[in-house]
Amino acid sequence: MIPSPEIEDVRTIGERLWFEYHCDESHSSSHAELWYRSHQLVTVVSFAENDGFDIPTLQERCEVGCPIMYTVKFDDGFTGDVFEDELLDSEDEYYCDDPPPRPK
Repeated sequence: MIPSPEIEDVRTIGERLWFEYHCDESHSSSHAELWYRSHQLVTVVSFAENDGFDIPTLQERCEVGCPIMYTVKFDDGFTGDVFEDELLDSEDEYYCDDPPPRPK
């Protein structure tokens, strides 16, 4: 499914953006592989299945817990689904600390 044109702040497939992980910063998190890759460039691959396609603004989508999700690919080939507020236009938008190295 693709969001309708009146949905604001939709990213483009193929767009290169900065990724910053905004969820459970824990080595035991099911999304730890995304956390370890925070603060890297990604390529938007597709829209992930979600319920945010009919809510007009990012603020409204976040308030009701239905942000648009994207499947992204990292330069190392890893792919994952990320929330729209984790895709940034610039490194200047980061507000979280750099992630730790992946444990061995």
